[in-house]
Amino acid sequence: MKGLYISLDGVDGAGSTTHTKLLADWLTSRGLKVFATKEPTNGRIGSLIRCYLLDERAHPAVDALLFAADRVEHSVLIGKLLSEGVIVVSDRSIISSLAYQQAQGLEPNWLIEINKYSLKPDVPIILDVDPAVSLSRKQAIKEKFEKHDFLKAVRKHLLDMASKNGWFVVDSSRPIEEVASDIRNYVVKELRRREVNV
Repeated sequence: MKGLYISLDGVDGAGSTTHTKLLADWLTSRGLKVFATKEPTNGRIGSLIRCYLLDERAHPAVDALLFAADRVEHSVLIGKLLSEGVIVVSDRSIISSLAYQQAQGLEPNWLIEINKYSLKPDVPIILDVDPAVSLSRKQAIKEKFEKHDFLKAVRKHLLDMASKNGWFVVDSSRPIEEVASDIRNYVVKELRRREVNV
């Protein structure tokens, strides 16, 4: 089978990390070849990004360029895995960059241009939650993006893109197992549509 690139995107605290692991573990239990990953990565550029996420003074364009550079390296890895028939499940993708960096005031056309060498997910999943709920899940506010009004803007961009592109949106304010079940059911439909038995 050809590989499949699945991404889970949402505002901070929406549960993308939790549901990436749950979905990857469940697909693995079904006998499929699965690789779980995340953005920013743990690579050299990803480590640099984590420093900038703490720096309020950094220009938004610097964030955008760093994320794009990290994603190019990530896309090389993902492309190789897809060619080997692996299902890649990623905690965040280019979708998060488009939403977060538009919320920072950057132009969408420029963001698309600097990400033109990056892979786009085959199966995007948007975890939707009110920022008031998502931030209440955080034990401590550490990064510059973790602010209610900013995340409201991010959420709007995510939902606008999902509506425009027909992406699957799941209400992640509900209990984890309910959300996980909805995600699994949707992914199963996508796999069967591609004639993959699950």
